[in-house]
Amino acid sequence: MSVDLLGESAAAPPGPPILTVSQLNSRVKALLEEKIREVLVEGEISSWRTYPSGHAYFDLKDAASRVGAVMFSGRRRFLRFAPEDGMRVMVRAHVTLYERDGRFQLSVLSIEPLGEGALEIAFRQLLEKLEGEGIFAPGRKQPLPERPRRVALVTSREGAALRDMLRVFRDRAPIVELIVLHTRVQGEGAAASIAAALRRADAGLAALGKPADLIICGRGGGSREDLWAFNEEEAVRAIAACRVPVLSAVGHEIDTSLCDLAADEAAATPTAAAERATRGWQALSRDLNRLPGILENLARAHVGDGVDAVRAILEDRIFRRPGDLIDALGQRLDGDIERLARALRYLSERQGVRLAGLSPRLAAASPRSALRQGALRIRKVMRRLSGAAARNTTRREADLRAVVGRLEAVSPLAVLARGYSLAYREPDGALLRGASAVKKGGQVRIRLSRGGLMCRVEEVIKSEEM
Repeated sequence: MSVDLLGESAAAPPGPPILTVSQLNSRVKALLEEKIREVLVEGEISSWRTYPSGHAYFDLKDAASRVGAVMFSGRRRFLRFAPEDGMRVMVRAHVTLYERDGRFQLSVLSIEPLGEGALEIAFRQLLEKLEGEGIFAPGRKQPLPERPRRVALVTSREGAALRDMLRVFRDRAPIVELIVLHTRVQGEGAAASIAAALRRADAGLAALGKPADLIICGRGGGSREDLWAFNEEEAVRAIAACRVPVLSAVGHEIDTSLCDLAADEAAATPTAAAERATRGWQALSRDLNRLPGILENLARAHVGDGVDAVRAILEDRIFRRPGDLIDALGQRLDGDIERLARALRYLSERQGVRLAGLSPRLAAASPRSALRQGALRIRKVMRRLSGAAARNTTRREADLRAVVGRLEAVSPLAVLARGYSLAYREPDGALLRGASAVKKGGQVRIRLSRGGLMCRVEEVIKSEEM
């Protein structure tokens, strides 16, 4: 017997949860970050690109696959080199998911190159960049002063390099004034400290009225990491910008920094730099030390020559028979007196002839003669002026008479004298040019050549009725 339980139904099995896309991506991100906390991944950089935010995005790939990666600006600023496409690297990263796009990626903590080290890559990259700008060009380097009087030492005040340089200057050139500008020479911020000290040594001392003749910048030896501040761009550009010549002295003989290449000259060690700066003073000191011996030899030579000369004089016959010398001098004096007398007579005769020739010229140049000649010229000029004035007056009178005649010919009075008259309307005195300007009974004043008439109009006659 079968029974159907229509009022009851079996419970349905539970189904998967319903998630939004955001919830799904969030769960996957949490799962990835929980299960895979930190990994080291080896691969080749591809599509490296940076944004104004400072973040860098790239792909890490091998022969079969690739994965996206991001290195945020806070981590990227610790890189000592600029990653490039094709560079094989080892990255330390967190595995994560970019929730917005659901994209699996690596959040990179650090990057180390495989093969060539990070410092070597950074050195090569900055070297190529600055070399392209001409920072290391020989043409921009200045010669070092031969004997500097004031030297600025840009180094650490705690370092052995400073003590070595001070010792060399004290022993070889104590005359040189030394100014020590302390700077950090290794560690974070050392490059900025070196650049600031160089600017103080260059422009700062000049502004204080104590300009340096030479700047020595450097430190003692150390590892590549210890010397790295002298390979950073800020320090290199500060050396290149100095107007005062710069002598670089970084590390030992085997060390070569970018500051060495940018400086006007580089020394193998700080001690060698101090010796180079004092070389001119050393040479001058050696010359001064040799000078007493040279002067003594010259004096001996001159004294010997003097003794020989005196001996020759004493052996001369003049000293054996001095009377002969006196007679010869007396004879020479007589000849000189005779020649002087002849010369005086000759000069006297020449002056007499010259004075005789000057007399006529003096007479001609006498002020009295010049006054007479001037008076004659003035009288001639006055006669010409009087004649010209008379002629001009006559010509002007004739011109005036002609003008007066022409004026009289056109004068209204002359017209009136020929029998004409002028009529004026009263009481406004307007000159009448037509009969219609007055009315019957109006008054008219008539001007004649001599006198005038006041008339009353009896009748106005128009021109066509005349």
